[in-house]
Amino acid sequence: MEDLETENKLALFGEMIGCCHDLYLWSYDGELHLLHTNCPDAGTLNEYFSFCCGDSVLREKLCGEEQPLLYTDPAGVLWLLFPEKEDGALRRVRVLGPFLIDDLSPLDLENILDRLGAEERMRRGVAALVRKFPIISVSRVQEYAVMVRYLISGARLQLQELRYYDGSERQGRELGDAASIGNSHGTYQAEQEMVRMVREGDLSLMEHINRMSMTGTIGQLAANNTLRSMKNAVFVCLTLFSRAAIEGGLSPESSLSLADRYFQSVEAAKNISELSSVTLALQRDYVERVHAVRSGGLSREIEGACAYIARHLEDEISLSDLARNAGYADYYFSKKFKRETGASPAEYIREKRLQEAAALLKTTGLEIHEVASRLQFCSQSFFSDCFRKKYGVSPGKYRRS
Repeated sequence: MEDLETENKLALFGEMIGCCHDLYLWSYDGELHLLHTNCPDAGTLNEYFSFCCGDSVLREKLCGEEQPLLYTDPAGVLWLLFPEKEDGALRRVRVLGPFLIDDLSPLDLENILDRLGAEERMRRGVAALVRKFPIISVSRVQEYAVMVRYLISGARLQLQELRYYDGSERQGRELGDAASIGNSHGTYQAEQEMVRMVREGDLSLMEHINRMSMTGTIGQLAANNTLRSMKNAVFVCLTLFSRAAIEGGLSPESSLSLADRYFQSVEAAKNISELSSVTLALQRDYVERVHAVRSGGLSREIEGACAYIARHLEDEISLSDLARNAGYADYYFSKKFKRETGASPAEYIREKRLQEAAALLKTTGLEIHEVASRLQFCSQSFFSDCFRKKYGVSPGKYRRS
């Protein structure tokens, strides 16, 4: 009865997710023999999945712990695997996939499978379907992992519990340069498009990123360490974004000081969930700043004042200092600042400090009173009141959620 209820829940989930992506649910027994699926191309893709899962390390991981596993197969295609055990033995494996987090051309996929020794019929069949594989952001993949895990077991998965395995490394010698060429080509195109959008202050950047994750294929930039690899990829993109922002009109001082702050936040991230939050924040921050400059929203003086504020959020900032740096009298500077930003200098500073506080709560272990003191709030209670007004919850609840 319990199994039937789980199957019904998963079937409904499969229908709902199918409204957004061509993404399918599969159910295998403990020997990885297919039981059922909602995939219309089940024959070809099941043969492909079975070929890619002939990996002893993957089998060991499935028979070991029950936490979901994000598996990058030898061709760079991804699958979410959910092992279910009974009396210590692997009873069933649920699978969500296939999908990509970076572009992969049919020719590249076929060449990789050829080097892996796949039969021609299967190679061509999968290559004909690869354009149907959805490209999904890392954060969305994490959300799906949490949902499916809950439907199967009723357990609430913590994102740091999600396991990762890059199976592309097992055939590295046979692949030669084919995999790196295919992946770098897709990554380069996506990277150049994002850089262009930052340079032009194109606010549709976030929509583009929802389809094409900036972090590329998992496991490329640091062997056997997914978080380190993703941090390195974000560092690369942050460097490119900071240069593109300068080309787009943001002052070098503003862009580079912003990059310094985000470098620290990226390095401080303790898991992929925190890293995703920081990454989304920096993407949005850069493109919105360039958009404001290019649309004439901020004069160079006020843009410089905003950059000064961003660099000194943990210091005392006086109106007189801001006005003097901009070359204006206090009163005139205050009026000009509010006219261009929509907020008084004090309101703007508080807003930016609250944003920084949210980032610190997510990415550091600082106590709430330490965050309040560090960002120049006069007391923890005042900080908590301001934080609750902005985010709708207390600092403590924000951190826990």
